[in-house]
Amino acid sequence: MLFVGLDLAWSPRNPSGLAVLDEGGQIVEVSGGLGSDDEIVDTLARLLPGEHPGLIAIDAPLAVPNETGARPCDREVAAVFGRFEAGPHPANRHALGRYGGLRGEEIRRHLESLGFHHSSVVGRGVPTRQVIEVFPHPAMVVLFGLGRTLKYKPRKGRDTETRRAELGRLIDHLVALQVADPPLHLTDDVLALDVATRKGRRLKEAEDVLDAIVCAYSALHAWRHGPRGYAVYGQGAVQPDQEAGHILVPMTAAAWDRIKTDRLLFVDRDGTLNRSLGDRPPNRPGEVEILPAVGRALHHAASLGWRLVLVTNQGGVAFGYQTHRQAWRTLEAVLDALPVRFDAVYLCPHHPHGSDPRYAVACPNRKPEPGFLLDALARYDARPEECLFVGDMDTDRLAAEAAGVPFRWAWDYFADAFPRPAPE
Repeated sequence: MLFVGLDLAWSPRNPSGLAVLDEGGQIVEVSGGLGSDDEIVDTLARLLPGEHPGLIAIDAPLAVPNETGARPCDREVAAVFGRFEAGPHPANRHALGRYGGLRGEEIRRHLESLGFHHSSVVGRGVPTRQVIEVFPHPAMVVLFGLGRTLKYKPRKGRDTETRRAELGRLIDHLVALQVADPPLHLTDDVLALDVATRKGRRLKEAEDVLDAIVCAYSALHAWRHGPRGYAVYGQGAVQPDQEAGHILVPMTAAAWDRIKTDRLLFVDRDGTLNRSLGDRPPNRPGEVEILPAVGRALHHAASLGWRLVLVTNQGGVAFGYQTHRQAWRTLEAVLDALPVRFDAVYLCPHHPHGSDPRYAVACPNRKPEPGFLLDALARYDARPEECLFVGDMDTDRLAAEAAGVPFRWAWDYFADAFPRPAPE
């Protein structure tokens, strides 16, 4: 399995950077001088011939459905990473046409003809022939813990000495990844890049190589950790459609915490996240079946900074259908099957008509009572009107109303993953 980073110039008149890593984070090949689309595609076909698995991460718009304005993925990345000065340039068909056409889309289609698929879902350790869109600036914010982006790009008022110094910082940060998970091992050729003396096109060539390395490492990081190790933005985050644009950003545990807001997404469990078994919920881990599209929707919400809070009634404990410990083990199976980590999890084992006197009580936390919701709102100092509860029962809706939290039915929130209930 190889991981290819391509820092693709928007215009074929400018060179593009390439970097290739293996599974151990060793650099296989780098180049700062790729030119035409044909040269790029031929190089990728050479590196990943036939059915050889590979994940290609390209810093360029790969799907641009909008004629003007910005793509949803551009707006979402800007909303989350703009405070770190890591928002992308808005991409649209009109603007890209001025550079000679939609180059990223064309190369993506060439790759699709070679058996690659364009998808934002990267399986943990799963061999694939896949292409993803990435963006080095938020990746660096995440991987290096930066407060703002490194200022090595040519901009009005930014002198060469500043750019050289910032590229030197970038190399230092890349060197530090040799002890990361996964590690990155720079070659002597890369370490010997003398950015302190370069200027003009030679300085730009070094910049392109280093950006390509960040792209390739973003792909390796996503593949090593799976969905909990990356965020995804745009329509492609929730739609399995080759033409739906996305931007993937590698994520660490610290970075997930950094992007969190005080917006809470409350979700019910049975019938919302996992399938119910007739008229009862799953009572054993082996009975858990996550409903379609749930994982992608929750992952997208987490990528946008929502805190995820699960609130579930498990009155079967009060009736002796399962023990309290079994209820938690089943809940842990649900959590383990999802591609996200929850910030808070609440389970109420009580039911006022239960047969076990330890749990046969009227509990202020059992929905439709709002006790758990109020606790989470206070814990995170969240404003109810900016939060959301997603559920499938009237008890969920009533609990949300009692806490002042907007409510949506699961089949609406998760869209086509849920058939609408038949009218009574």
